[in-house]
Amino acid sequence: MATNLASADADTSPASALASPPLRSVVAELWALARLALLMPVDGRRIQGRDGSIALLGILLLGFWIAIEPVLRDRALAFSPYSLPDLALIALGALALAWLLARLCQPAPGYRRALLLTLGAMPVAIFASLAAEKLVGTWFYVLIAAVVVYGLLYFARGLRALTGRQQFKAVAAGALATCAFVFAVDYLRVNPSLWIRADENLSALDGAGGEWTQMARVQFGQQARIDAEIAKIAAQASPTPESFFVGFAGYGMQEVFAREIELAASVIGARYDAGARSLLLVNDKQDLERWPLASEPALRHALRRLGEVMGDEDVLFLSLSSHGERDAALKVTNTGLVPAKLRAEALADMLRESGIKWKVVMVSACYSGSFVDALADSRTAVITAAASDRKSFGCDDKRQLTYFGEAFYRDALRDAPSLKAAFETARGELQAKETRGGITPSMPQASFGEEIVQRLK
Repeated sequence: MATNLASADADTSPASALASPPLRSVVAELWALARLALLMPVDGRRIQGRDGSIALLGILLLGFWIAIEPVLRDRALAFSPYSLPDLALIALGALALAWLLARLCQPAPGYRRALLLTLGAMPVAIFASLAAEKLVGTWFYVLIAAVVVYGLLYFARGLRALTGRQQFKAVAAGALATCAFVFAVDYLRVNPSLWIRADENLSALDGAGGEWTQMARVQFGQQARIDAEIAKIAAQASPTPESFFVGFAGYGMQEVFAREIELAASVIGARYDAGARSLLLVNDKQDLERWPLASEPALRHALRRLGEVMGDEDVLFLSLSSHGERDAALKVTNTGLVPAKLRAEALADMLRESGIKWKVVMVSACYSGSFVDALADSRTAVITAAASDRKSFGCDDKRQLTYFGEAFYRDALRDAPSLKAAFETARGELQAKETRGGITPSMPQASFGEEIVQRLK
């Protein structure tokens, strides 16, 4: 009898596995998949791709995806179903990868088995995608390299377990297809997260205060407000070379950005005599009517109209402050507005369209170094609060200004002998402060065109 039991236990054929009790089979199958995910040896015959296993793993993955993000985030989040189409696109990518692997393997493992294998790698992909947003510099690339190596090992071992052979062709094609899919998702700005910042919760924006209704009313006259401000500036213009200032506070859910732009207007106005020729575009949920609102269309219109007023020898100082993102963009949002972005390429386009010849552009945001390549030329100075792969700090309403705002506008620019000297002073102050705080340096970046440097003298 003991021999018979041992033989029965050793029978791992597909027919035997399918004939066993469903729940026990599903648990055993997922356990085998878990061992494979840990790169441990496993009998591939235990992974049959049962419908129950695929369904249960899919539910567990969705639950993990929903639960893990609030744990890893350092800010309040609100659940939002608006990203379900993007999440469905990611699921479609997993289905397509499983199909590709099933077609290229010889012998073929079967689609369901390849799909279960693909789903087994998803926890690592989910965790890595969230962790990548918190890492900067070298650590970001270390994470990417680790995920690539793990993925190659996991699928190589997994497909060998399923088919009994090495599947170099399938693994290579799967890796290339996955890379292409990741780049496409990034290019299309797909966001499968079911969480958003609590202060961007669109379902709560039109509460007792009727913010959406108020915003609709305020937006109606924005172009006229900008035109009126430009008319006042035009009345102050003269044939002699002058300086002009435009401020853009994009993220209205925190007041720190509005305060920074106000300070920039004050300091640059005093230092370069631009006070009477200043225009502020500001998003501030606490006050929707003090200034014209900040948006990409508003900034484009303002720069175009200002270009009609400015002379060929005049200099524009453009200061932008907001949350930044890795894809060379600034967040633009306000209470009662759908969140949007201002991209570096769009800003470069609108500056070219304006015809403004001499420009100093200052960008205070995370990852803002990406604006340097888009904007720099011999007649333009570009100053950013961080490198393209680094965060800047102090974007908190508990503070009056960001770290960069304090170092550059408040402390350095007022008395520095030149714009470049002010940047170098601010960069040194920031590095010392970040080192004392034990945080990853933001590494502010700058480009000073030769002609604009001479012009500012």
